[in-house]
Amino acid sequence: METRLFSWACRFLLIFGVLLLGSAPSSMAGESMAKANPGQGSLDGKTFTVDTGDMGKSASDKDVLVFKDGKFHSTGCDQYGFGDGAYMATVKGDTVTFESETTSPTKGKMNWRGTVQGDKIEVSYVWTDSAHWYKPNPKPLEKWGKGELKK
Repeated sequence: METRLFSWACRFLLIFGVLLLGSAPSSMAGESMAKANPGQGSLDGKTFTVDTGDMGKSASDKDVLVFKDGKFHSTGCDQYGFGDGAYMATVKGDTVTFESETTSPTKGKMNWRGTVQGDKIEVSYVWTDSAHWYKPNPKPLEKWGKGELKK
């Protein structure tokens, strides 16, 4: 009797495990695909020209923001060594919100958040410089940008 019960319990656990694992790869694959291609399609192929400035102040500079192959890039940050960063986007109606982080080997990181509605874009970003011997705790700089689709 105990052997039959043990055998039945083992079969149950084996079947349950196969069913559980059988459904896991599809959801895991979906997650990895989303991370491998974040924002793919929602903003890709769009380039925006924007005016930028320090938060609370008027515009002091211009920038070009590029979305391509699931990556976000600020050409105005090239001079500081910032590269592309993967972006995550959410579409609700005609509004797309996105987030991205770009990094520089010597100048730290920038965390970007933005909204695209039609041909208009608004972004805010925080630049946290890398620590240096002369500036061990750099203060993050809060900035903004506003512009439109480059035609």
